[in-house]
Order: sequence, then structure tokens, then C-alpha cells
Amino acid sequence: MIHPQEIIIGVISLIPLLILFFRGKFLYFSLAAIIAICIQGTYFFGPQILYLLLFTYIISTIGELICLKTPVRCFGIKYWYHPNKVYFSSGIRILNVYPIEVTFAWVILKYLSFCLATLITQAFYLPQLLVLLLTPLILVSLDLIIDPVSVHIYKLWSWERGSGYFGIPWQNFLGWYLYGFLATFLFGFVARSIPVTFHPVYLLPILYYGSFLTNTPPILKRNKTMAIFGSLPALIWTLLGVLSLLLLFFRR
Repeated sequence: MIHPQEIIIGVISLIPLLILFFRGKFLYFSLAAIIAICIQGTYFFGPQILYLLLFTYIISTIGELICLKTPVRCFGIKYWYHPNKVYFSSGIRILNVYPIEVTFAWVILKYLSFCLATLITQAFYLPQLLVLLLTPLILVSLDLIIDPVSVHIYKLWSWERGSGYFGIPWQNFLGWYLYGFLATFLFGFVARSIPVTFHPVYLLPILYYGSFLTNTPPILKRNKTMAIFGSLPALIWTLLGVLSLLLLFFRR
């Protein structure tokens, strides 16, 4: 039986999609998504989930600013954002180099990855410690299909030099993993483990995560082999998320 609060959470969680559908600014989508995440996450995991979002915000912002404003290369190679693009329409640039929309994206992607990692570990009776390792891995899987589109189609940022994977340096993916790992690691010190049971609303973060696979067709046109290689991990995590939810449903 679906409780009234779950219906309300579901409706709130769909608002970001409506904003995108009516071609609202990415900033409005991001803010709506973060509000939905705070409400949904608090319902699933308790108020402690806000620490994960806060750690992600702080770590990603500091890391990006270090890369953009100092000689230190946390992602391995020098890069820069193109602030005149429509996705960065807020005009807010932290230290005049870092679009605030990017930080919001970090928080959204991290939450989705954490939800999938938690569902999978609970459904398959895996050690809770694996959430720490799986969350950044699921996060990197998204980056494999987000970066090629962001760089080559939307041209949101540029790399000084790249690698064989759509011109994106491999150190970038290592940086994404380390940032994702660090935020989850710190979260582990302030959060207690909460057993996850079946909730139909859990389908929403799975679908949101899987929706990024819509990035696959554009990169297929550029290189089929690399596109399949880059899209397969996100597809696997999405299917495992659905399977995990089904296992939790039949285990009730």
C-alpha cells in the first residue's frame, strides 16, 4: 500500500522533470532537484542524509576551485569552463571561474549514486562497507556518458589535452572516484546504517539515474565502440537497481 506521504514525495520528485520538459533553466531544475532530494532522502535515510549532500557540495567545490585557480590538477589535466553557455545561465561564478550549476550537479549525481549503492548492497546482502566503494564507482559510470556530451556537444568545458576516450583524460575519472569516495567516507563517520526496505518511491532515483543513458545516442554517432563501452556500466547499475527493488519487494 502506498502511503500519502509517499505520493507527495513522488509528486515533488517529478517537479524537476516538468521544469526540464517546459525548457526551464538548468539552474531552476537543479534547485528543484536538490529540494526534492532533501525531502526524499530525509524520508528514506533520515536527516543524516543532509550530511552527505553537504560533504559532496564542499568537497566538489573545493576540489574544482583548486584545479581552476592553482597549478594543482586534482583531475590530472588543466581544464576550464565556458561560462557563456546556456546551462550556466545563473551568471554565478565562484571566484569568477566555477559555475555554481556544476556544484549542484555534483550533489544530484552523488545522491542518485548513493541510493543505487544502498539498494544493491541491501538487496544482495552485501557488506555495508561496500556502499563506500560502490557509490563513487556508480558515480564515475555516469561521468563516462555525461562528459563526452558536455564537452563535444554542449561545449560546457574544455580540456587542455585528453585521452583516447572521446578526448577526456583518464585522470578525470580517477578524480571523480576519489571525490565521490571522500564524501561517502566522511559521511560514514556521522551517519548510522539504516536498513532499507521496499518503497515504490525508490524507483524514482533509479529512473533518474537511468535517464542519463539518453546521452548514449549522441556519442554513438561519434564512436560506436567507445559509446557502448562508456554506456554499459550505467546500464548495468540501472538494471541492478531495478532488480534490487524487485528483490526487496518480494522479501516484504
